[in-house]
Amino acid sequence: MKRSIKSKILLLFLVVLVIFALTSLWSSKNFFTLSNSIDDIMRANYKSVVAAQNMVVALERQDSAILSYMFTNENETFIHFKENEVKFLRDLAIAEGNITERGEKEVVEEIHDAYVIFLEKVRLLSNIQSNEGQEAAKNFYFNNVFPAFERAKELSRNLQLLNQEAMLRLKDQAHNTAEKATYSTLSIALITTIVGSILAWVSIHKTIQPIQELIEKVKKIAEGDYDQQIYIKGSGEISVLADEFNVMAKKLSSYEQLNIKRLMKEKKKAEAIVEGISDGIIVTDINHKITLVNRAAEKIFGVKETDALERHFLEVAKHEEVFKIIEEVENVQKNTDKKPLREVAISLRQNEKYKHYRIQVLPIGDKFKEFIGVVTLIQDITKLKEIDEMKSDFISTVSHEFRTPLTSMSMGTGLLLEGIPGPLTENQKELVEAMKEDQERLKNLVNDLLDLSRIESGKIEMNIRGNELKKIVEESVKAFEHQAKDKNIELSYCIEENLPLVRADFNKVSWILINLIGNAMRYTPRDGSGKIQIEGKRTGSIVLVSVSDNGIGIPQEYRKKIFEKFVQVKDREGNPTGGTGLGLAICKEIIEAHGGQIWVKSKLGKGSSFYFTLAIEKS
Repeated sequence: MKRSIKSKILLLFLVVLVIFALTSLWSSKNFFTLSNSIDDIMRANYKSVVAAQNMVVALERQDSAILSYMFTNENETFIHFKENEVKFLRDLAIAEGNITERGEKEVVEEIHDAYVIFLEKVRLLSNIQSNEGQEAAKNFYFNNVFPAFERAKELSRNLQLLNQEAMLRLKDQAHNTAEKATYSTLSIALITTIVGSILAWVSIHKTIQPIQELIEKVKKIAEGDYDQQIYIKGSGEISVLADEFNVMAKKLSSYEQLNIKRLMKEKKKAEAIVEGISDGIIVTDINHKITLVNRAAEKIFGVKETDALERHFLEVAKHEEVFKIIEEVENVQKNTDKKPLREVAISLRQNEKYKHYRIQVLPIGDKFKEFIGVVTLIQDITKLKEIDEMKSDFISTVSHEFRTPLTSMSMGTGLLLEGIPGPLTENQKELVEAMKEDQERLKNLVNDLLDLSRIESGKIEMNIRGNELKKIVEESVKAFEHQAKDKNIELSYCIEENLPLVRADFNKVSWILINLIGNAMRYTPRDGSGKIQIEGKRTGSIVLVSVSDNGIGIPQEYRKKIFEKFVQVKDREGNPTGGTGLGLAICKEIIEAHGGQIWVKSKLGKGSSFYFTLAIEKS
C-alpha cells in the first residue's frame, strides 16, 4: 500500500533530477565552448604579440649598441649586440612557428629579410668604422643602417598590430559566444523551471487534495459531527485511508448515541444529588458565567436556574466580595499547581432578617488538570452564628463578673503578702503566693477572653493606617532583649529595604509579634544554639511577615488546630506551658480583621515558622 505514494514522490523527484541534469549539461557545454574560445585567443595570437614586442625591444637594444660602438669604439658593445641578436632570432622563430592569421606569413618573411639586410649593413658599418674612420661610419649609419633598423622595427610592429587586431576580433567572438551561452542557459533554466513547477504542482495537488478533504472531515468529527463520509476513487493508500475513515466515523456515531444516553443518565443522577444538597451550590465557567444552580442557591439569592444559566455571576448574585474570591481562586489556579480553597462569611437580608452564610470557593478541572471553572458552596451558618454570639455574650458577661472578685482577691493576697494584717509563717506565705499565681493566671485568662470577645463581636476599635513594619518589629523585639540575653537565645530581625508602608494597627500588630516571639522563647533551646528570626518582605501586593525558631517544633496533630481557642502545645518536657491557650486565637482574629491570613509551618526537632500577611498602604 505504501508503494503508491512512494512511487509518486520518487517519480517527481526523478523528473526534477533529470531537468536539473539537462540544465547542468547545457550550461557545461556553453562554458566549455567559451573556454575554448579563450584558449584559441591565447594559443593563436598571444604568443605572436609577445614575440613581436620582444623583437622590437631586441632591435632597439642592438641600435643602442651600434651607436655606443660608433662613439666609444669599444668591442664590448658588440657583445650586447650579439646577445640581442640571439633574442631577436629566437622570438622570430616563435613567430614563424605560430602563424595563424591571413597575411601573417608574408609579414614574418619580410621581417626575416629586413633583419638579414640590417645585419649586413651593421657588418659593413663595422668595416667602415675600422678603415675610413668615425665620420664615414656616421654617414653610413644614417644613410644605410638606420633605415634598415627602422624597416625591421616597423615590420615587427606590424606583426604585433596584426595579432592584436586578431585578438580583438576573437574577443568579440568570445563575447558573443558568452552572451549566447548566457541567454540560452537562462532560457533552458526558465523552461525547465516552469515545466518542473507544473509537474510538481499537478502531482502535489493530486496527492494533497484528498488529504485536505480528509483533514476537513476530521475537524468536523472533532467538533462532534460524526455524520462524515469521504468518497475517493482508486486503489491507492488514500482511498484505503478514506474507507477506514468512513468505518471509523460510523462507529463513532454509534458510540456517540450510546454515550449520550449514558451521559444523560449520569447528568440526571448528578443533578438529583446536587438538588438534594441542603447547601447552596453555584458552578461558573472560565468566563464567570453560571452553568449550574441548585434549589438551595435559588432560595438564597432569589433567582431561578432557568434565568441564571449562561449569565454572569454578578448579574445573579450581585455580591462583589464573593466574586473577588472567585477571581482570586481562578488566578491562583492558573499560575500554580495547587488547588486553593477560600472561604468568607457574608450576611444577606431575607424577609426582614439577616441570614449568615459561609462561602467556600474551589476550582475544578478536567481529567487533564485544565482549569474549567469554579464551584461556590454557600452554607447557612445563621444558627451557628447565633450560638457563637450567645457564647461570646456569655463569655463577656462571665468575664466581666469575674473581674470584680478577682480584683478583690488580688488586693487581698497582696495585702497578706505585704504583712499588713500581720506577719505570715513560711507555710502561710507559700499558700498565699500559690493563691496569687492562680489569681494572676485566672486574671490573664479573663482578660484574653474579654479581648477575644470584643474582637469577635467587632466592638474593639482598630486604628488601621500606614505604618513602617520595621518600627513595629523594633518595638516588639525591644521587649525581649533582656530575656533573650538571659536565656542565651539569639534574637534578630531582617526587614527588606525600601519596604512600603503596611496597613496595620501599630499596637495590635506589635501584640501579635510579642505573642509569637514569647511562644518561640518557650520552645527554643537555651544552650546557646537557640535562634529566633523575624523577617519582613514584599510578595506581590502584600507584605509577608514571619517569626521563625529552631526549637522543638509542633506535632502534626496540633498544626491544624493551633489557632483554635484553648489549644496548648506542651513544652520540651511535655508539660503545659501555663498559658491561656487563647493567644494564637486572638492573633488570628486580629490578622483577619486586618484582611490578612496567618499560618504555621513546622518540623519536629527542626523548629517552627509562623507567617502572617498585611496589606500595603495605597499611595
